[in-house]
Amino acid sequence: MENVSHLTCPISQPWAIKIYPYLYDHHLEGKAVFPAAEALIELARAVKINFPQAAVNNLRGAVFSRFLSIPEEVKVMAASVNIEIDEANEIAAALFTSVKSKTGNIRRSVEHARVKFSGIQGRQLPEHPFRDFTKLEGECLNVTAAAIYSELVPFGKAYQNISGDLSLAPAGAQAHISGGNTESDDDLLGSPYPFDAILHMACVWAQRFTGVVSFPVGFAGRTIYQKTKKQITYLGRIVPVIFTRKPFVFDAWIYDLQGSVCEVITGIQMVDVSRGRMRPPDWIKATTL
Repeated sequence: MENVSHLTCPISQPWAIKIYPYLYDHHLEGKAVFPAAEALIELARAVKINFPQAAVNNLRGAVFSRFLSIPEEVKVMAASVNIEIDEANEIAAALFTSVKSKTGNIRRSVEHARVKFSGIQGRQLPEHPFRDFTKLEGECLNVTAAAIYSELVPFGKAYQNISGDLSLAPAGAQAHISGGNTESDDDLLGSPYPFDAILHMACVWAQRFTGVVSFPVGFAGRTIYQKTKKQITYLGRIVPVIFTRKPFVFDAWIYDLQGSVCEVITGIQMVDVSRGRMRPPDWIKATTL
């Protein structure tokens, strides 16, 4: 990435998040929450506004610190974005909102997401870690998208982007995933829906093989080689890296249907954010791994 360290930094910028109706389809325990995929787009947009020459296709050290609840019937949510540049010339951005104390007398800033952006070095190409990217090895359980979105990841229509069956095996999970079709931005980081669907796949895998309903709290890296687009179908693949202790960790790949790698996401961290309130149905649980 072109050197940006000489530019004025750090920056704390007021930020307005537009709330479209489709965002209410992303909900947890009865409350709409702003998706992690959309938070990353907001941060990338803030970086590009302040540093138009910056590349944002290589994301590192993402942390989804706290859910950002979406109140009913709002058009815009007030937030702020803090931007800094570190010694490695990477741009760190964090999304905050201001909340009142229980007494209502004091306001404080709460962080919801943070990540570092940089560019892919040279003409770097991803490795293909699978002998056949279209086949999942081992004995598989196939779960329909209808079952996933009615019982396992009960999101609304806009976020039902695992299409067809999800194949689950001890070695991982695989499914066709949709680029979606809403007002979401697919220019900066690509469509948010394939990335979001990858997280659903990790959630379902954990329900089957660990008996835990887990949600993402961060990832180590996400490299975007070609941006996913709305109304296009892709192939998603996840592999468990750590599943015997928490947080559970997964690596993931998003392919186009010709076999080219669109994204590689490493070190996806998943935890039980409900602290046991949410439990998987018995039918999804594997008796052995």
